[in-house]
Amino acid sequence: MINSRYQWEQPDIQNQKAINELSETFGISKLIAKILVNRGYDTVETANAFLRPEISALYDPFLLHDMNKAIERLFQAIDNGENIVVYGDYDVDGMTSTAIMTWALELMGANVTYFIPSRFSDGYGPNLDNYQKLAADGMQLLVTVDNGVSGKNEVAWLMSQGIDVIITDHHELPADLPVATAIVHPRHPDGEYPFGGLSGAGVAFKVASALLEEPADEVLDLAALGTVADVMSLTDENRIIVKQGLENLKLDPRPGLSALLAAAGTQLSDIDSSTIGFTIAPRLNSLGRLEDATTGVRLLLMDDDESAKTLAEHVNELNQKRQQLVNDITVAAQAQAQELSADLVLVVAGEGWHEGVLGIVASKLVEQTDKPTIVLTINDNEMKGSGRSVAAFDLFKALDGHRDLMTNFGGHASAAGMTIPTDNLAMIRSVLKDEATKQALATAQKPKLQIAAEVTASDFTQQNFDNLQVLAPFGEGNPEPLFVVNVDNVDKVKTMSEGKHLRFTAQTAAGVLPIIAFGWGQQADALNGHFSSLQVTGTMSQNTFRGSTTYQLMLKDMAAQGAAILDKRTSRLTKQTFAANATYVFFNKNHYQQLSEYITQPANAVMWHDIDRQTGVQTMVLVDLPESLPQLQELLQNAVPELLVPMFYVKNPVYLQKVPDKPTFAKVFKFVNSFRNIDLNRQLDDAVNHLSIHKLTLQLILKVFLEAKFVIIENGVLNAVPNPAPLNLTETETFQKFMVQRDLERQLIYSTTTELETLLMNLSKQES
Repeated sequence: MINSRYQWEQPDIQNQKAINELSETFGISKLIAKILVNRGYDTVETANAFLRPEISALYDPFLLHDMNKAIERLFQAIDNGENIVVYGDYDVDGMTSTAIMTWALELMGANVTYFIPSRFSDGYGPNLDNYQKLAADGMQLLVTVDNGVSGKNEVAWLMSQGIDVIITDHHELPADLPVATAIVHPRHPDGEYPFGGLSGAGVAFKVASALLEEPADEVLDLAALGTVADVMSLTDENRIIVKQGLENLKLDPRPGLSALLAAAGTQLSDIDSSTIGFTIAPRLNSLGRLEDATTGVRLLLMDDDESAKTLAEHVNELNQKRQQLVNDITVAAQAQAQELSADLVLVVAGEGWHEGVLGIVASKLVEQTDKPTIVLTINDNEMKGSGRSVAAFDLFKALDGHRDLMTNFGGHASAAGMTIPTDNLAMIRSVLKDEATKQALATAQKPKLQIAAEVTASDFTQQNFDNLQVLAPFGEGNPEPLFVVNVDNVDKVKTMSEGKHLRFTAQTAAGVLPIIAFGWGQQADALNGHFSSLQVTGTMSQNTFRGSTTYQLMLKDMAAQGAAILDKRTSRLTKQTFAANATYVFFNKNHYQQLSEYITQPANAVMWHDIDRQTGVQTMVLVDLPESLPQLQELLQNAVPELLVPMFYVKNPVYLQKVPDKPTFAKVFKFVNSFRNIDLNRQLDDAVNHLSIHKLTLQLILKVFLEAKFVIIENGVLNAVPNPAPLNLTETETFQKFMVQRDLERQLIYSTTTELETLLMNLSKQES
């Protein structure tokens, strides 16, 4: 009844010797030792480096490419009193990079100022207009942080004016690099730095350390903040930076961060890497999204507690405004996504949607639909927005070859930003449909989920929770361990946040286990429904309420198997869909011909009317939608499997499509009588935009008109029939078939699991 969102994998590393050795050497449990071994830390040396991330283990900053050149030029500028400008970025990594570099240069006595570009007027990275203004204001040395490697032409202009440029960056390196005074980058092709995964703040921290000739531990908190916020891998040097930075933040938080945490209601004792990701970073990012990120740098560098408190309260209020904007736009975007449910890649657009939060909304829709999503705000003839993708779809590759349809475009495989003429929206959707086919998105496998171990409810204890903390800080590259628990039954299923989330109690052989399931609200009915077994996977979490501490599972995924009727209704078919050993029954011949190749022995595919030729069917999967309930009833009475799995896939569902009313029919009738020779192959989308109705609705009405002889269509060209005979359009065969199909989908696709089970049992005359 509940299909997992991920493909679960549990490493089976047979290295008990290493597990025992690590357990004895470090005094850790066998479970922790096993997790270390599974993650590649299978020797005392590698495990020691991981478990004891000390500042002394940081790499020499002068190993970075051009670091000597950069430091020599900076000292020259400091000695000569030159005007130095630190040029940053409007996200958290950019703010922290700017703050670190500015702090270090001020400490060394430099004449330094900083500049943060605007997300809205300047965009990301090098900007010639800004460079020219800074030069006109007397800038003599530019130091970029968290950007710069993409600015070949802009840097060339500065260098031609006698203004030196030091680039410090960590982003992807272009084939043709700028010619600058120095390029400090952990992955520079001519460099030999041991770790290429530094954030922009991490690179700035290394420059600061080189300037000071010792680790710049006073700004480790800022380096940690930038590293986590930019979702860098928390391994190697980043683990040291974040581990030590979090300790500094706990023990002696700078005024700006202390005030920000207080405004958010966070206790210093509760700080961990998730505090950065879910509390600090979103608040600082709200500045760049809604106002001016320069305020964020000012807050990070602020020394006065009272001023910091006032500014932090403003940032917190701004974040609340950002959250409301995200919620409002997400609701509207979800409604559009539902209308576009047949699309493998979603493109939604709205008037007046705030540009600064569109990336967040796109991410939310990806989480909810598991589809790549682009969210755009419409401003007259232009749309601007952001896209987020899934592992199986390279969004940058999909759009890179179609730059002629866009005014601006940039990004990478999983995220992109673009500006598009409004008239090109339909073409962008068409392009993405074709690209989804090329990249085989429809048949992509589920993303993989690494499981640490199978445990029971009795393992959720303070001792085990405390033991797990030796693996922290958790994040990208070092995820919090996921555990699988076998569940016999569930009760006390409650929804939270208007049905978005769940909490329930799992009944297991080893006791009860509280479970919190964010984003799983839609499964409330299923959990209350029929299943014989359930597996859940998630992280071990501590919950303290009114002085009492309990331990619970924070759900990542779950899956139910073994039900008499296993509800696996889906709007998407993938290769993984047909991985199980089953008899896959098709009602649609085209689907049967297209998808049979994905079904391999011992599984088999069969058309519904041939089911009586099958013997000993154990699992029968109903892949697509029958033409009618009598057809489904005939099938179910001819085959009685041990397990019935309805999928009921339909490419273009009509249930969610609006039923045309009389005014809509009239509007289209007036339209077709106002224009001649409408080329439906080329002008259908224009007609849709002109009429402001859904494309499928217009197609339905035109089919009804054709049957009613209100129009003629020859070679794809539409014209009205003069003075047609009056006719009740809702009585046409086309309209009646539409309504029948709607009712069929309502019963088979959009019913609850319990309703579907009852219907299928009645049709097959099975006893419940």
